[in-house]
Amino acid sequence: MKLLRWILLPPIVLLAMALAVANRSSVTFSLDPFNPESPALGVDIPLFLIVLVSVLVGILAGGFGAWAQARRKAARSKGAAPVGGLPALRAAEND
Repeated sequence: MKLLRWILLPPIVLLAMALAVANRSSVTFSLDPFNPESPALGVDIPLFLIVLVSVLVGILAGGFGAWAQARRKAARSKGAAPVGGLPALRAAEND
């Protein structure tokens, strides 16, 4: 797994750096879909910042989802009855 990380991570970092260098111009980030020429709420920021923050939010959301799924799976396996558990015990008690 570590080898795969060392193979994939450097090209991804280089690609992100190239993206940041190529997209330094400012764009208007607006949350007003009805008036794009004069938005009520708009900020001029570099395009690469929007892209990198979006990627970071996606990574965090995916990590949170994976963590929640692993936690749910661990709780389910911890609370699960062992193989032959309750039905076998009930049958033994009735005998």
